[in-house]
Amino acid sequence: MTGVRATLAVCRYEFRMQIRRRSLWITIALVAGALAAGRFGMGPRYAPAPPGAPAREVMTRWAFLFSVILPIAFGMALADRLLRDRRLRTAELLASLPPGPAGRLTGTFLGGVAATGAPALAAMLVAAGYETVRRGDLTMIPWGLAAFAAVLAPALVFVAGYALVCPLVLTAPLFRVLFVGYWFWGNVLLPATLPTLTGSLLSPIGSYAASWLLGTPVLYAGIPGPLPVLRPEPTGSAAAASIALLVVAGLVPLLAVGLLRGRRRTA
Repeated sequence: MTGVRATLAVCRYEFRMQIRRRSLWITIALVAGALAAGRFGMGPRYAPAPPGAPAREVMTRWAFLFSVILPIAFGMALADRLLRDRRLRTAELLASLPPGPAGRLTGTFLGGVAATGAPALAAMLVAAGYETVRRGDLTMIPWGLAAFAAVLAPALVFVAGYALVCPLVLTAPLFRVLFVGYWFWGNVLLPATLPTLTGSLLSPIGSYAASWLLGTPVLYAGIPGPLPVLRPEPTGSAAAASIALLVVAGLVPLLAVGLLRGRRRTA
């Protein structure tokens, strides 16, 4: 079995294992339902699009609404994944099997991203179906998929990388507490209050992608603050840069742990 095929096998196994977790589906359903029910009181940026609004605007508003809280659930779900192998004392055995530690970590990451993203994608499709019936616009579903890919998926990749790796050092409970604090510090807190990444290209809430799709700045995107180079005007190129940076940043912890494990094996 080649390395790629072995990695894909790990990915399929991980996906099947995670997708069957009832707690994941129930949590995402409850959070998404609460957001949908409470969006009228969350301010104009989260309110439903007005009658006659294009499908792009309608579904981007839904995607951005979900991106406020759902990534926290992603992080909670993945935080104990690699620690589970340690508790079961299977980590060393699995590392000795094809495709090796790097391939297994890659497969676990890809399978985890796909499995935890599935309930969020389902929530977007439910919202798209609702808007299709309500507004009579069949383009809601393709725009829902596009908004999910641009706004929610990069956040999931970003969160998954750190949620898998950081608990190996911090423990899962401590990571979960720190992650919730980070999420609100790095996405909601104004830079004028405290130095923060809010409104920057590295803000995983998806404000740049949402701003590009809506044609207007969303949730402090581009607001002045620390690291001005990461705070350009919200444009299509800035949205693409934000998506790319979030994906790359999410891969950094995986590369770091892969290098460390490689050095230990050669030492």
